[in-house]
Amino acid sequence: MGLAERRATKTFQDKSFPALKADIEKMAGFPVALEINWEQLAKESYADSFEESWRKVYFVPVLDALKSICRDELGKEALKAGLKKIVFCNTKDTYSAESAISFTGGELTIDHDPCTNVDYVKDRADVVLKVLEKGL
Repeated sequence: MGLAERRATKTFQDKSFPALKADIEKMAGFPVALEINWEQLAKESYADSFEESWRKVYFVPVLDALKSICRDELGKEALKAGLKKIVFCNTKDTYSAESAISFTGGELTIDHDPCTNVDYVKDRADVVLKVLEKGL
């Protein structure tokens, strides 16, 4: 990760991440452990797009799915009992929601290329919702 990527990552971590984490916890109704592999998300030569792409690829789909799940007490209780951690990473440059999103052992993982299919937010949100509903 070069200097531009480190700067953009630090800016995101300091300015955007705290509010996004708070939004996830507010929507879920409990503190949710987040594991983010920043080095994998910080693709070289894409520093200018981190703010937009990380929101759209990782955070907004989770928030949209949590909004649907937590619309009633049954969903809130199931989420609190079943969701242990959310992981954002890019280990295999996957760009398809179906291939990138999983929920196993209480761990929701979005293992998606951070710079590909960025605007397919609804597709990712739908898959997050589907895997959570099936696994909870």
